[in-house]
Parts: sequence; C-alpha cells; structure tokens
Amino acid sequence: MPTLIPVLIIDDQLVQREGLTKVVEATGRMRVVGAVSSGAEAVHVVEREAVQLALIDLVLQGEHGTHVGRQLLNLCPALKAIIYTREKSMVLAAEIFREEKELGQPGLQGYLLTRNISSSEYLLEVYGRVLEDGYFIDPDVLRWHYQFAKLEQLTPREEECALLISRGLSNSQIAETMVVSRRRVENLINSLYQKFQILGDSGDPGRRVILVESIRLLDSLRPVGQPISILVVEDREEQQRSLCQALQADTRFRAVEATSSGQAGIEMADAKRPDAALVDIHLPDLDGFEVTRRILQRLPQMKIVMTSSEKSPLYEKMSYEAGAIAFLPKDALTPDAVYRVCEAWER
Repeated sequence: MPTLIPVLIIDDQLVQREGLTKVVEATGRMRVVGAVSSGAEAVHVVEREAVQLALIDLVLQGEHGTHVGRQLLNLCPALKAIIYTREKSMVLAAEIFREEKELGQPGLQGYLLTRNISSSEYLLEVYGRVLEDGYFIDPDVLRWHYQFAKLEQLTPREEECALLISRGLSNSQIAETMVVSRRRVENLINSLYQKFQILGDSGDPGRRVILVESIRLLDSLRPVGQPISILVVEDREEQQRSLCQALQADTRFRAVEATSSGQAGIEMADAKRPDAALVDIHLPDLDGFEVTRRILQRLPQMKIVMTSSEKSPLYEKMSYEAGAIAFLPKDALTPDAVYRVCEAWER
C-alpha cells in the first residue's frame, strides 16, 4: 500500500478545518497529520511530523497566511505551501509567489480559491501540478483578472517570446531559440509584463509564474470549434452599428443580429436562438433586466451580457440577479471582452 501524503491544515475557523479534513481524507492518497488554528501550532506540527503539504487560510486570527507559510518553509524547505482564500487578486498572487532569498523569504507554491477545494480529485490535481511545475495558481483568479482587461495586441516577436515562456524555457534558452541577445529577451519580457498588466519588481520571480500561467490561460481561450452567434439589443444606432461591425470583423463571432427594442430582442432571440446576447440596460420599451429575464425564461442556455454607459455596482448586481453572466460598461465592450466572458462561463 503506498504511503499517504501527510497534510497540515491551518485555519482559524473550526467548521472550515473540519470540511477541509474531509476533502483531504476523501482523496484516499492523503492523510491529515494536523488541523490547527495558528502559525505557532503549525510550527509544532512541522517540528514533529514530516509534512509534505500545508493548506493555509490567507486570513488567520492576528496573522497572515503567507507569513505562516514562509515560516514553515524556512523550517522545512521541501514542504509545499498552498494559500487558499475567497479573494481574487493579482497583487495577492504576486505576494504569494514572491521570493526574497536574502531576506529569508521563500516563495510559496500555490494560490487556490476556497470554493474550488470542495473536490478531492481537484486537490490531488493541484498537488500534482505543484510537484510537476513547482507552483499552482487557480485559473479562476486569472480569468477574473483578464475578464474585463483591455490587453494590447502583441507584436510577432512578443508572441514568439510568450510561446517559449509558456513552455518553461529560461531567458538564455529563449535567446538561443529566437537568435537574439539575452538583453533583447529581457526587453520583450518586460513588454509582456506591461501588456499582461502584471505589476511588481523586475527581479521578482513571482511575476514569471503569473506571466507563464496568464499566457497559457489566454492561449487556451483562443477560438476553437464553432464561433459564437450573437444578438445585439441596443437602441442607439451609432453604438449598435459600431459594435456590430466590430463583432462581424472578429472571426470568433458569426451570425451577428441586431435590434433596437427590448420586445424585438425577445422575439429575435426566440426566433434565431443565438449562443449569446448583448443587452443594453436602457431600452425605449423595456429595461434590459426585464428583457434578460424574459429571454432566459424561454432560452435558459443563452449567455447574456448586460451593458450600460454607466459604471455602476448596482447595475452589475442587478444584472447577475436577472440571470446575466456578466455586466460590461460600454467603454469596456470589445469583441475580446465579450468572447472572454462567454468562454470563462463555459469553463
């Protein structure tokens, strides 16, 4: 019988500790050697047990999960420390993977959203990725970050460099493959950090982790199979025409239909049955929330993205309540943004 992987859980909430313990034990390949509520208790466990994996809540009573994780790694460098949290933040991702050896600050190995630890199979997959790649960042964090981001188009050289980065090549290997100087590669990578909107210090290895996974994720969201058919419900003629032209010019979309009233939008959705619809909140006859509800009553599988000229948290909340998959302000309403929210919903 194979040896079970010893796991330490650190969470100051009893109910969550018990829930994670059940998930870990259900893998059949892991065993919980400690479920504690503080960093001090975690240190005692690591001092007496050969822990291989630590699952650490980001927010503990009076201390930060990343600090606890680094304490444990300094005691046991072979340990794999994964932070879990409900928070989705690229700034947090950079903090988790940041490594400052001269200050005794090792980088942690994982960033996982709490809601995704409900599956024992997924937990095993995450641990496998950590062993294979050295790190894991929850794809939902990246999807959230890039969902509304307006990314600049990459140059051919940046595309080539990005592909090699995603394959795990070092800067020297990339320079050799591209037949350019190492300095040129460093300049290309700095440009990629800017275009992928990854902040941080130039020498921070945590940024490289995020860049690699961002490239892999966005590459996986490139169009495959059938393009998306879409309906545009927008009463302003100029905006409707501009949006339809942009969608028709993008090969990821097909059969772009348009109408200027809510009732016509409901009828056209029923007749054409598109994959998705963009529905303006302010329409001359019905508000967009009502249009969305009525469409989804007939076609619950449709993906509806609501739009408005106003950036409003209230509108965003009401959009989700109506059944929309996303709310996009009109200044962020690009074909790329629409495609990403539709694909992220599918995945």
